[in-house]
Amino acid sequence: MPEITLEYAAKLVKGDVIGDRGRIIRGICSPDDLRDDMLCVVWDKKILDTVPRSVPLMSKKGTISGRDGIELAYPRAALVKLLPLFDPRRRPASGIHPSAFVDAHSVLGRGCAIGPNCVVSAGAVLGDRVVLQANVFIGEHVLVGNDTVIEAATAIQDFAEIGAEVTIHSGTSIGCDGFGFVPTPGGGWEKIPQIGKVVIEDDVEIGPNCTVDRATFGATRIGRGTKIGACVHIAHNCDIGPDSMMVGFVAVGGSVKIGRGFLAGGMSGIADHVQVGDNVTVAGRAGVSKNIGDGLTVSGFPAREHSEEKRFQASLRRVRDYGERIKKMEKTVGMTE
Repeated sequence: MPEITLEYAAKLVKGDVIGDRGRIIRGICSPDDLRDDMLCVVWDKKILDTVPRSVPLMSKKGTISGRDGIELAYPRAALVKLLPLFDPRRRPASGIHPSAFVDAHSVLGRGCAIGPNCVVSAGAVLGDRVVLQANVFIGEHVLVGNDTVIEAATAIQDFAEIGAEVTIHSGTSIGCDGFGFVPTPGGGWEKIPQIGKVVIEDDVEIGPNCTVDRATFGATRIGRGTKIGACVHIAHNCDIGPDSMMVGFVAVGGSVKIGRGFLAGGMSGIADHVQVGDNVTVAGRAGVSKNIGDGLTVSGFPAREHSEEKRFQASLRRVRDYGERIKKMEKTVGMTE
């Protein structure tokens, strides 16, 4: 198990040591699973009194006394620096597993790790240090940038472009056909050919069991630095701006254009062809059916500005109260059956 001193941890996160600078830390623990040899990170003052004094803390400035710990302005942000030190997972060794198939007309960069039962198709180009876990499919002419990790049972279909330092979690499908059909005179449906591609820019993370559809023509694009949670669907020809975030079960309809810094709460949805400005927040379970300007927060169904939605919900509660009052009045004057 890795070991660091409290002083080393403080230097790493640019915090101030309180107490024993040489105290050994063997991991990070939560307030629900405390250990004396691990650092408990607390960003809610209400939890401080529940942690025994034998457990070292990392907390906000001015909150630690009479115990060992680290004080700093933003304890939660410090997890980004500390947690990798104690991560038991290791990058797999470079090389190609004997059960993998790598087409002779593909190109692999230096230090790639190709896991069991992977397929790398003709014309695919993988950058340096790319990791493909077990059962990953890389289609024809797919481009994958340096230091990208694609987890098990993920499919990257033909002509997709994946940037550098991207993480795609297990079970995700990138570049499947967009859902496009036209009605036929006989009452059936005819498929519209989907001949575009998917472009995922650098430093994107896509959660497990997501789908990102190939464009009908042109590209479905996910901007640099965007983070996507589990079970999210991005339909064909969407353009998601940089540094956006979507949590689990978000659905984005076809040809939606979204600006930078977009935030979408769980189970929210956006209808086809909607345009969303920069720095927009969509609350959980909201349904967006119209364009949204820059900087707005919307909620409800159909989604409207959050302040307006709160007034609407309050008015609904008042209508319920008025109904009860009317019933009482009718009963008083003998109008009830």
